[in-house]
Amino acid sequence: MVQRQNLAQAPGVESSGAFAITLDGEFDIAERARLLAAFAEATNWPLIILDFERTRYVDSTVLDCLVALDRAAAKRESKLILVGLRPEIRRIFEICDLHRHFDIRPQFTEVATRLRLNGADLHRVTLVAEPIPDVGDIEARRTEVIGES
Repeated sequence: MVQRQNLAQAPGVESSGAFAITLDGEFDIAERARLLAAFAEATNWPLIILDFERTRYVDSTVLDCLVALDRAAAKRESKLILVGLRPEIRRIFEICDLHRHFDIRPQFTEVATRLRLNGADLHRVTLVAEPIPDVGDIEARRTEVIGES
C-alpha cells in the first residue's frame, strides 16, 4: 500500500522571491523529517528551487517527499524547479517516470540568470546528510541544516 505524504504548510506570511534548497549528500528515510520541514517552509514562497548538484543518492522516500512538495506548491500556486541532477540521480527520476512530471533544469545559475534572481530575492538553505563511521552493523547518519541568506 502506498502511503501519501501530507506536507503541512508552514505558518507565516507569504514571501516574495525564491526559496532554494540544496541537498548535499545521501538522502534516504533517515532524512525524511528534515526534508518535510524544509519543504513545508518552502511552500510559503512563489518559487521553489531544489538543487541536486551535490546530491549523491536519493531513495523512494525522497521522491515521495518531492511529490508531496509539488502538490503543496501547486495548491499555493508556487512553481517548483529541480536543478543539477547528476546522471545517477536523473536515472532514478527516469525509472519512476518523474522526469516528465517535474521541471528539471541543468544548473542553478541558469535558472537564477533567466529569472533575474539576486541576493535580495533569494533565500537559500542547505541540507547536509552524510554517513558517519559505522557503529557495529548500524550506520549512523548526521543531518544538519545550514541557513544561508
